[in-house]
Amino acid sequence: MIVRDVILRDGSALRLRSPQPEDEEAIRAFFDGLSFESRYLRFHGAGRSDIISRDYAHADGDARVPLLAHLGDRVVAVAGYDRLNEPDAAEVAFAVAEDQQGRGLATSMLQQLADVAASRGITRFDAEVMGENRPMLHVFGSAGFGVRRASTAGIVHLALDLSPTAQLAERIDDRTHAATVESLRALLSPGSIAVVGASAREGSVGGAIFRGIVEGGYRGVATPVHPDRGVVGSTRAVASLGEIGEEVDLAVVAVAAREVLDVAREAAAAGVRALLVVSTGFADTDEPEGVAREEALLAEVRAHGLRLVGPNALGVVNTDPSLRLQALIGRVPLRVGGLGLSSQSGALGLALLGHAAARRMGVSSFLALGNRADVSTNDVLEHFADDERTTVVAFYVESFGNPRRFSQVARRVSRRKPILAVKGSRARDEGDAPGRLRIAGALTDAALTEALFAQAGVLRVESTQTLFDAAELLERQPLPAGRMLGIVTNSGGLGTVAADAAAARGLGLARVSEATRARLATALPGADRLGNPIDLGVRATSEDERVAVDALLDDDAVDAVLVVHVGLGGADPDERLAALEDAVETRAANAALSAAPPSVKPVVACVVGGDGRLPEREHRRVPNYRFPEAAVRALAIAADRRDWLGRRLGQTPALDGFDAAAAQQVVDEAGEGWLDGDATVALLRAAGLELADAPGGDAEAAAIAVLVGAVNDAEFGPVVGVAPGGGLGWAGPIPGDASFRLAPLTDVDAEELVDGPPAVRAALATGTFDLAALRDAILRLGALADTLPDLAEAELDPVLVGASGVIISGARVRLAPPPERSRAKTW
Repeated sequence: MIVRDVILRDGSALRLRSPQPEDEEAIRAFFDGLSFESRYLRFHGAGRSDIISRDYAHADGDARVPLLAHLGDRVVAVAGYDRLNEPDAAEVAFAVAEDQQGRGLATSMLQQLADVAASRGITRFDAEVMGENRPMLHVFGSAGFGVRRASTAGIVHLALDLSPTAQLAERIDDRTHAATVESLRALLSPGSIAVVGASAREGSVGGAIFRGIVEGGYRGVATPVHPDRGVVGSTRAVASLGEIGEEVDLAVVAVAAREVLDVAREAAAAGVRALLVVSTGFADTDEPEGVAREEALLAEVRAHGLRLVGPNALGVVNTDPSLRLQALIGRVPLRVGGLGLSSQSGALGLALLGHAAARRMGVSSFLALGNRADVSTNDVLEHFADDERTTVVAFYVESFGNPRRFSQVARRVSRRKPILAVKGSRARDEGDAPGRLRIAGALTDAALTEALFAQAGVLRVESTQTLFDAAELLERQPLPAGRMLGIVTNSGGLGTVAADAAAARGLGLARVSEATRARLATALPGADRLGNPIDLGVRATSEDERVAVDALLDDDAVDAVLVVHVGLGGADPDERLAALEDAVETRAANAALSAAPPSVKPVVACVVGGDGRLPEREHRRVPNYRFPEAAVRALAIAADRRDWLGRRLGQTPALDGFDAAAAQQVVDEAGEGWLDGDATVALLRAAGLELADAPGGDAEAAAIAVLVGAVNDAEFGPVVGVAPGGGLGWAGPIPGDASFRLAPLTDVDAEELVDGPPAVRAALATGTFDLAALRDAILRLGALADTLPDLAEAELDPVLVGASGVIISGARVRLAPPPERSRAKTW
């Protein structure tokens, strides 16, 4: 049975599903409810609803594949395709109720039908549309598929090419993004809120949330809902959502788990657009009853187009001064700022908010997603992408519901805003490894996450403290143009600590020019050392520090400056940090007025009192850290972001000679298990790869061995890896020296795979090797993995790289049914 959840243009989320025999009467009622004009356009005449209703309700799901869309108990759209005698073609048709048109429902159903059809070998949809049916012609023409048109006697004959193209992917991505952002408005910018379960009783979670909303200065209308009525936060409660009498955007649900489903039904009937369920007792319990309860809740909200945060959610925050929304379990002081926060864990999410407040960092919005039955990290990233108030995105996540979609969304967001992530590790037991090849054993949770984040431009940090250290720099300072650091200090020992930390983090000490040294010698005759680090000595003044910082910033060899200062007591650290702030502000202002402004470089500080106290400042432009290592770590993360932004975007190259149909035929004929030698040769040949015996003598000595592998991971899908070769399949584990990327691969992904494993990179640097041929082999294996769902794992080992090509001397391939990925959500 097909079940697909789709997001519509108006922000509604609906469930599409295959019809069942018991749906026949509802389908007939749908067709009978259409206007005469709509029925005429759909059936090219009067048409008999009983026949088509029976055909759809009893479809076999192969020759005929229909989909229904429900709104409550009512069918509001019906679509389907029928296979033609031509093996790779089908005829498609659909109809949408008049009151549901204009929401993008027809386009969504067409897209899902096309996806199902393409997975079953259908490459073309045919349709016949009456010439006056302009809305339907627009749906077909704007969906993003290649379309051929011909007209005969007032009928337009359409042929839709279902082949995936960049244009189609871009069109779908644009539609999905706009719809997702719209769907979150009721959640993040609600004009009215109801808190269900809010009472004046001591310990009432709903009551505490309601009072927090009111005391937080919420600018909209907030209403407590409780069957006992009563007064909550000086506001009279109503007994039900239906009694409010006005439209409610967001309902916060804080009742017992067994009551939540009834509240969801009541919310749908009252026209509520979004639910925030803080109640526990769902999938968070890992009990069958709780899982079933969550599935029923999601089905209910899908049946009415609502969005759902939770269950087991902590809350939502939007500090926009025109809204001031703080619907949270717990109280945290909040500042207005540019940090967008999201957390899968509620308790950790509250800690993140508290940490931001303690560091005087402002937050734009925050969501603690709980069980993520509906709204996920991907949805939140879509919101942050368009939110002008958010300048830096940070989140905590434990797992990815749709890693491929995450990669697409995060990559788009990362090109505009930095994304910082703390990823909770997940153990992968031996059952997770789909076979016995070395590449599968090396595919740990850490390796998968690294691959996903590297492609998407997400900056992974090891702790929440590092997350805020980096966020503070990224929000307040420009990115460094490179990785060369200049250090100013009043302690030679601390300067050495900072220099060592820089080396460990991949930063270098800038070699300052002779002109800079002469300038410093003239201006700072009392300095202990004028190299880099610059050691000003314990008697250095704030003016001395400013002179040294200016000199380094003016030096072209320096990409960033770190000031390390230990105070001698009293107000010295406060004055030093204030002076540094003023100097940086003045420099920035002068640069803005200059006809030829100098390059802007980041400045960070480690200005600490002799007692270890950090200076207190209400507003800070220069990030200040307790230890030099933390400052260096933040600078390294900023440099990593600059490196990623400077990479080419890449594209999926056309692979001459790659025959997907021939590859699929090999798979179909071979069945499950390890391929024999002939089938392996045939499969590789279909991909444009040749398997040959290893050369001997001088030819073998002149080649360096590389392993190229692919694994179909149960969560992440097809993943391609490169490692040192010569292991002959089962010769032992790869000792962490492997690099991975998620398929489909771009040409840049292939370059990074070759450059990733240190041992491979070092070996290929020792001579002249045909790296283009190696990258081509990687791309071809990646295309096989992406094209063939049944390709469980494959290794080319060894791949011998020579001066004029590669020789694949060994290969192993295992086929298996693709992992079950029962995600109804399509965005």
